[in-house]
Amino acid sequence: MFRTIYALVMSALASAALAQAEQRPVVHEVTIAAPDVVAVEIREPGFRPGRIVALARPAGESAGWINQDGAWSLVLGPKRTHLRSPDIPPATVLDRSAVDQAAEYAAIGGRKVVAVYRKSVPYDSGLLRGDDGNTTSTASFKHYVYLKLDRPLTHGDYAIRWPRQILPETRFAFDDARMRASAIRVNQNGYAPGDLGKIAYLALWLPGGPQGGAVTFSDYGLKDFKIIDSDGRAVFTGQVALGRGPRDPEEGSGFPAPLIDYPTADRAPIRPSGVSPADPIAFTASGHGLKDGDFVTLSGFTGALARLNGAATVIKASSNQFALAGVDGHGLTAADDTLGQVTPAQRINRAGTFVYRLDFSSFRPEQAGDYRIQIAGLGVSDPFRVADDVWLKAARIGAAGLFHHRSGIALDGRFGYSRPAAFRPGPELALVQSKLPLAFSSEGGTGFLPFSTGAAEAWLDASAGNPDLWGGYMDAGDWDRRSQHLEVSYALMDLNEHAGPKARSIELGLPKASEVLDPKLYAGTDDLPDLLQEAIWNIDFFRRMQLPDGRVRGGIESASHPVLGEPSFLESQRVFVYAPDHVSGYRYAAAAAKLARILGSAQKPELAKFYRDSALAAWTAAEAGLADPDKFYAAALETMRKTNAVEFREWATRKAELQTAARVVRTAAAASLYRLTGEQPYRAVFEKAWTEGVDVASQGDGPWEYLQLPADRADRAIQYSIRQAFAHAADYILRPHATATYITLKNAYTPVGWGQGLAPDYNALQLLVRSHLATSDDRILRAMQLGSAHILGANQVGLSLTTGLGHRNVRHPLHEDHRAMGVAAPAGITLYGWAPQSLTSYNWIFGPAWAPLSDAAQRNGVAFKRVEPNRLIMPYYEYFIEYPGVVMQQEYTIHQTIGPVAALWIYLSAAVPRQP
Repeated sequence: MFRTIYALVMSALASAALAQAEQRPVVHEVTIAAPDVVAVEIREPGFRPGRIVALARPAGESAGWINQDGAWSLVLGPKRTHLRSPDIPPATVLDRSAVDQAAEYAAIGGRKVVAVYRKSVPYDSGLLRGDDGNTTSTASFKHYVYLKLDRPLTHGDYAIRWPRQILPETRFAFDDARMRASAIRVNQNGYAPGDLGKIAYLALWLPGGPQGGAVTFSDYGLKDFKIIDSDGRAVFTGQVALGRGPRDPEEGSGFPAPLIDYPTADRAPIRPSGVSPADPIAFTASGHGLKDGDFVTLSGFTGALARLNGAATVIKASSNQFALAGVDGHGLTAADDTLGQVTPAQRINRAGTFVYRLDFSSFRPEQAGDYRIQIAGLGVSDPFRVADDVWLKAARIGAAGLFHHRSGIALDGRFGYSRPAAFRPGPELALVQSKLPLAFSSEGGTGFLPFSTGAAEAWLDASAGNPDLWGGYMDAGDWDRRSQHLEVSYALMDLNEHAGPKARSIELGLPKASEVLDPKLYAGTDDLPDLLQEAIWNIDFFRRMQLPDGRVRGGIESASHPVLGEPSFLESQRVFVYAPDHVSGYRYAAAAAKLARILGSAQKPELAKFYRDSALAAWTAAEAGLADPDKFYAAALETMRKTNAVEFREWATRKAELQTAARVVRTAAAASLYRLTGEQPYRAVFEKAWTEGVDVASQGDGPWEYLQLPADRADRAIQYSIRQAFAHAADYILRPHATATYITLKNAYTPVGWGQGLAPDYNALQLLVRSHLATSDDRILRAMQLGSAHILGANQVGLSLTTGLGHRNVRHPLHEDHRAMGVAAPAGITLYGWAPQSLTSYNWIFGPAWAPLSDAAQRNGVAFKRVEPNRLIMPYYEYFIEYPGVVMQQEYTIHQTIGPVAALWIYLSAAVPRQP
């Protein structure tokens, strides 16, 4: 039976491989980038995805790749009962060197091609067996080829005849009322008619072009734009206004400085032949070409010289030497280790080009429909919809993203994506109980031990033995469910309570709690709003993680990151339950108390009491942990001592950090419980914390709950100060907009590596929503709309960062299930997005010839896996790599992108701005 199934699979693969070999790179789209620049997107063939098949009996004892009849397949599952065929990579790639030859192009409508600029980046990826026998991944590329002409196009029909006939002749018709202008960046999802912020951008960076690639559209005399309807009629006119130039500083971006240091594209790196130990340090490099005042970056220095890597200014330049201002080289010699390279650099902002704003906030059409922006002599934007239900559509996609990460149940395809039930305890999955608390784990936010520690033999307690330990949300590229995810449930409950009847009436298409949870416990709850149904899904999971004594376990985790190619429902690694921790206890107490109060108001008294009792028990247990953490964590500390963990000797320091984190969530839990019970001890805890200092930008839950209390149950002075704090705190996020190239919700108070996936975390989301509710300041609502536009396509790469929304969106986020199954990514995933090169230049991805996006690999003398131009010279907003291994860009989490994005769009769908 095994060989029969295997033969069928391999036969199908052979047929697919044959079809793949016949494919060639193709022209995907022709657009206009500037009046005299034709942009052509060329795509290499994508991967032919493999498939998972079930076997009648186990394939054998060993995991990994097996070879049968000359073909390889990956063995999957805890009992080795499934095979996964490899994805088939493209057999042909683009001849990049031929495309770059401007002199070899025939004239295009009598216009000479005077220069060719090209950007080559991945767009598709696949899994296969590497030469070392391990599972690896590689990519297919798309190439943006910019053909600079000696004069602008006029309306008419044209043809591109490619050098050496590497592609068939490409014909296109230019009409500035019909042809897409790829330099116009617009929200591909659209706007509601009454939105206060409607914007598009006009921007182009030419890789390797003059002025560092920056394009000045004002040189073309483009001053006006129109909005045209689906019939081509102009319905609005506006001005093309310069927002920021490439050297205009951007404040509050999260970077160390308002401008970023980039190597330049047009000057080769300098490799010094010697170094002179002095202050300032001096290098010997014959013919270096540098002059005093030049800005340079240093990279590749190793050993004792590694501290030189960075940026500096040139001084004391001569024909064969130069020094670096402020760099002390005493004690260093070339013998210390490897000399790296010195690269002439420039300081520019995140866009690296001129970014023009096309503001049409006052456009309020009477008819819903699809519209485009048109610029005469250039072209039109993507169509965008203006209709009352635009944000409702986005909200439903955001909610679908949450549904697609549910653990423990089968995903039934209601949003276009199906998956078997994963992590349901039973014959195929035996949970084990660990002594490791989430608060000690690297996944806990305060942790100091690798999460994999929890699966080590020394840390195992006993079988969890509870078939009810399933549910919650799987997080991004991992399968873990963590108590931080309760933040999402809290946000949904806030919306249910404060965003008005429209929010409560939103139908998100989600299953009712009675359908997927305990039908007896949730009988009679089908009338609750969808917002609460989704909140209950996650809170109920942590209720079942609660022990009889009230302690709350922080989540469930696998022994390591997912095995590449193995889906969640075939997890072969050990799966463990975290031990209780008092931080998770406080988190759960806050959420359960809030749910109990809401259920009481919704006339569900029995269920309300059920959660009230659970919240009170969680609080009592967490208080014991705060009072005596050594006793609370005795089992974990004893295991640390026995395993001689370095962290055990640092426990005093770690304990202080843990207690600080616990007091933050304790404040929120106390306010939530006081609002539920009216009992004075909870009030005292919150009010004492407030007087000692609570930052509403990062610790807003407690103050917000206290602000909702009736005046006779609260200190009015404290409520007033809380309201004022919320009124002023939104400036954290709004202030950077004054100097931003693109208006986003990114701020200086979140790490730049978290990218730009709308509100960068739960706290930023809640700060914006609560500030708007407290003040009705429409600047906040406008910021939400403009920030949403940026991740939905109004950005420099013209991509929507949310799967399922927009005309062009990301294909392969770090979502391991869809990669393993060989299917399209589910809707509703919003990525971190842009992140600095310094955080994403992984050697294993970009380095040796075997690397997935190798800088060194060549085919027929042409680089075919290299991102070009050199990724280090790309401006921040150009450097977006659609490859799941570039984790800091393709990553996402439940509580940092998916949940906050869904909540924000739910709020936009329900919010009513003040009338102008």
